[in-house]
Amino acid sequence: MQCRINHSRSMRNDLRLIPFFSDLSDDVLSAIEKYCRREHYGRGDLVFANGELSDRMYIIQSGQVKVISEHNGSEKIHSYLNPGNFFGETALLTGEPRHTSIRVVIDSDLISLGRQDLQELIEEYPAIAVEISRELSRRLTHQIQTPVQQEELNIIAVVGQQAAALAEQVAALTGEEVFLLDLGGLGPVAVDQTALSQGGVQFARGGQNITAEDLPARLSTLVQDYFWVMLAIPPRPSLLTIKAVNLADVTIQLADAPERWLTQTATRNFFVIKPNHKNIARLARKIARRQVGLALSSGGARGLAHIGVLEVFEREHIPIDLIAASSMGAIIGSLYAAGTPMQQITQIAQAMPRQTNFISGFPMWDIGLPRSGLLRGNRTLDYFKKILRNKNFQDLDIPFTVVACDVITGEEVLFESGSVADAVRASMSIIGVFEPAHIGDHFLVDGGTVNPVPTSVLEDKQADIVIASSVIPGLPERLHRKEQLKTGKAPNVLSIILGAIEIMESEIIRARSDAIDVLIAPDVAQFTTLEYARVNELIQCGRQAAENALPQIRELLMPKPRTKSLAA
Repeated sequence: MQCRINHSRSMRNDLRLIPFFSDLSDDVLSAIEKYCRREHYGRGDLVFANGELSDRMYIIQSGQVKVISEHNGSEKIHSYLNPGNFFGETALLTGEPRHTSIRVVIDSDLISLGRQDLQELIEEYPAIAVEISRELSRRLTHQIQTPVQQEELNIIAVVGQQAAALAEQVAALTGEEVFLLDLGGLGPVAVDQTALSQGGVQFARGGQNITAEDLPARLSTLVQDYFWVMLAIPPRPSLLTIKAVNLADVTIQLADAPERWLTQTATRNFFVIKPNHKNIARLARKIARRQVGLALSSGGARGLAHIGVLEVFEREHIPIDLIAASSMGAIIGSLYAAGTPMQQITQIAQAMPRQTNFISGFPMWDIGLPRSGLLRGNRTLDYFKKILRNKNFQDLDIPFTVVACDVITGEEVLFESGSVADAVRASMSIIGVFEPAHIGDHFLVDGGTVNPVPTSVLEDKQADIVIASSVIPGLPERLHRKEQLKTGKAPNVLSIILGAIEIMESEIIRARSDAIDVLIAPDVAQFTTLEYARVNELIQCGRQAAENALPQIRELLMPKPRTKSLAA
């Protein structure tokens, strides 16, 4: 906690500008002035902490603070307070320890009053008690409506001349106005203010008349009126640009590589992206908390239906920001994340009947001694390397996570770096058919055995909209497969293995309670896990299921603008 106390100038005029004191006479303000103390806190400072004894209350003159409670290292945000709001009065009046902590968000100038001073003022000027009651009522109403808040990303510092494009994307996604303040970052670039205004972006240039010292007060005013304040800053360090980065909730550099001073100054939420339309749109969704995550399930041949789902998403311009997948979902998802055209993915799928056939696919079947699997899987790995163009995870167009299972420990193993082909080979290693993939200290098998529809991975990645494409039929759906009973023939060994895995996956899904916003469930229960020859039918099932889900998805993607609360 770093507090700077300032007694340097008369306070009466400043008090007059604060709603808490605005209706009081000059005589009353002169009396109050004697009791007040100015204090200054920088971003990140604690004004006071939960459990501390109360000795002062505070009124915000400029800046912004958040009311928080902390438990086991995690922070819960109760509200944000802006100029004119006050805090710390309840514990001060009751004499109890503080029930919450106050952390500074924007450098803040505060006016504080001690306990005895406040009590004397209330006795002499009851109007102060009335104002306290009104503020507490407003704050209580606000907290009932929004009891816990996410960390707000109000202030965004952007290095790059495409800052206006990012501002327009955020405005379009949220339906909320963005204030773009140019602090010299746009340079000589012409700005069409009319077009920006029509797109929900208010623009002002301030590089010549705003100093590092002025910036906190200017921002504290702007965040009262706008949910989003974007600062376009130059790529070189100065007192103003460093202060802008220090105050920003997010810092973005639109470039191929980061500036060294930014990597040293931007200590939180720092992103460097190449400035193309797709990247800017994806970053805007991340900032606006509109990231779309897609989970692709395991399921053998039935997983080919995922291709139809992806076709519809691409045709209808449904964004995908994150993909998590298991087994067959990992095969399809890796190709899509690698930027493989949908037509080529379909052609790869149409070749699978030949590759999985015992006779025509024999060149890919490196049969070994059946110690831990019938197939070594090396030729399959080589094939994946070929169709994935030897890409590593960092080369992919879309962030991608592959799920596998450690057959020794039973733990879930996630792949997000290294060779994509190695990860896919591990995730699709059917128990008993392929030897476990030996990667690092793990012996890895089919990811579907531990997390068949990995929406939990997307939750951990903070996807805001979670969509699952699941081709795993439930047990009631399996009861419809009675044609096999009529033949009087028992299923073969491979069908038995795959059927047992399918039953286990169904039970895992039924037992889990992962949050899913949209479930796309292609009607594929009539297909078995080995019917690759019916690839076109399976893809069509995926198309139909995705089209049925479009209204629900579009509703989730619609802008949902918030309204500014007086107590916010």
